[in-house]
Amino acid sequence: MNRMALERVSPESVGVSSRVLLEMVRQLEQCGTEMHGIMVARHGKVILEGWWTPYSPQTIHICHSFGKSYVATAVGAACTDGLLSVEDRVADLFAEDMRRLGVADEGKLSRLKVKHVLSMTNGMRRCPLAGEKLVDNYLTTPIEDEPGSVFLYNTAGSCMLGEMVRRVTGESVYDYMVRRVLRPIGFDLEHFRWMTFPGGLHAAPGVASCTENNLRLGMLYLNRGAWQGTQLIDLEWIDQATRRQVDNGASGYGYQLWLNSVPGTYRFSGGHGQDCLMSPDRDMVVAIHQAGSEPHDTDAVTAIVNRALLEKPLPETLPPDPEGAQALAEHMRTRKIASAGSYAIHSFANGWEGRYNTVEGRFHLQPELRPAGEMNVNADFYTDSNPDVRTMVIERTEEGFCLTLNDSLRIQARLDGEWRPHMAQSAMPAYDQSCAVARADENELIVEQWFYQTCFKTRLRMIRDGDLLHIEARKERLHDDWPYFTLRAVMKRA
Repeated sequence: MNRMALERVSPESVGVSSRVLLEMVRQLEQCGTEMHGIMVARHGKVILEGWWTPYSPQTIHICHSFGKSYVATAVGAACTDGLLSVEDRVADLFAEDMRRLGVADEGKLSRLKVKHVLSMTNGMRRCPLAGEKLVDNYLTTPIEDEPGSVFLYNTAGSCMLGEMVRRVTGESVYDYMVRRVLRPIGFDLEHFRWMTFPGGLHAAPGVASCTENNLRLGMLYLNRGAWQGTQLIDLEWIDQATRRQVDNGASGYGYQLWLNSVPGTYRFSGGHGQDCLMSPDRDMVVAIHQAGSEPHDTDAVTAIVNRALLEKPLPETLPPDPEGAQALAEHMRTRKIASAGSYAIHSFANGWEGRYNTVEGRFHLQPELRPAGEMNVNADFYTDSNPDVRTMVIERTEEGFCLTLNDSLRIQARLDGEWRPHMAQSAMPAYDQSCAVARADENELIVEQWFYQTCFKTRLRMIRDGDLLHIEARKERLHDDWPYFTLRAVMKRA
């Protein structure tokens, strides 16, 4: 409907100093996180944008729980269309399922409303599993606290919001959002993905998007649901969504979004720092993609942005600063993820080539967040029900090595230490490009592999013992308490 480009202007023309922005970016680069992309807009005009190579404006980047705010926006649109209300009872929306499951419409469940699901006050003391049996799992989980009284982060509840939208609109939450919201606000749908659980439900944590798309969604909220004169989402619904609905032990929580520590500001937030911060008072939106350890790095990033842009009043204009603007532009033009220097070219020993079969243990390189045995929402998105590596072919190439796993996933590992994306076919449909670097000697081959549309790298260490390879796959969680876990296996040359 309206793919109009956002206007790009100098920061000073809307009252922001280029030098302050440059200092902010430098602090972000030094605070511990790995920056992937950032955009800042004031008064609907972009004043800062940059990506750290190999990231680009078109990169479809994992958003994690930022996707919950997409689902909530769909609920807002359905409420605006009169198809849904935050006062609707969950028991009425899922009456047939409750009869099928033998769940009685009584007690605390009978008082559970859409607004409670939106505000993470479902009343449950444990989170149900999501996935294909989402509805059954959710409706059969006990509600022990009065709905609306206690905050508990509940991803299954967020996914249920998408199912509510599907039932009242007759469309998938993706199709409904594209028609009602995303096209009207100029989304780049070629660089937007929304993964589904088995059965077709577009899940709350399944969104992957480019940075500007996320910025546009933030601008819609900043404009209280209006876009270029058209009220897409009821402004009263937006006001409720961005208001403190419950005490979450931090600054507060609204409708599938977090209140920021700076009064009057709020943010969409996804794991490891996929954030969009909004300040109505300053008419400013900041969208960020990163790979930050939680909570240390991600809290540091939020604090830096708050100090630079959101805590103090801003003038409407500033005098032009050509030198400051040029320094900022040059800095952003040269951003790059650091090369893997420790994986630079080493003396190469032949003999690694061959086909190997796993004979003991298990490992995989897929963008997994948690070890085997832990609840893992991402596993519900896999197109391959068994992503463990069963076979691996190692070939020598001009650049380094090519690893072909299970005859489908191809990892091109370079010996020069540079991260360059190539098509690799992940088992998760939104993430199909990999970067990898390698080093090798006579008995050890190390490949550091990264589905760069995600935040996660895997360090694959292979120790050769005759026809056997002893495998250690160290994977990232990006949480301060346990940043890595290791999968181990033995493979034998065929």
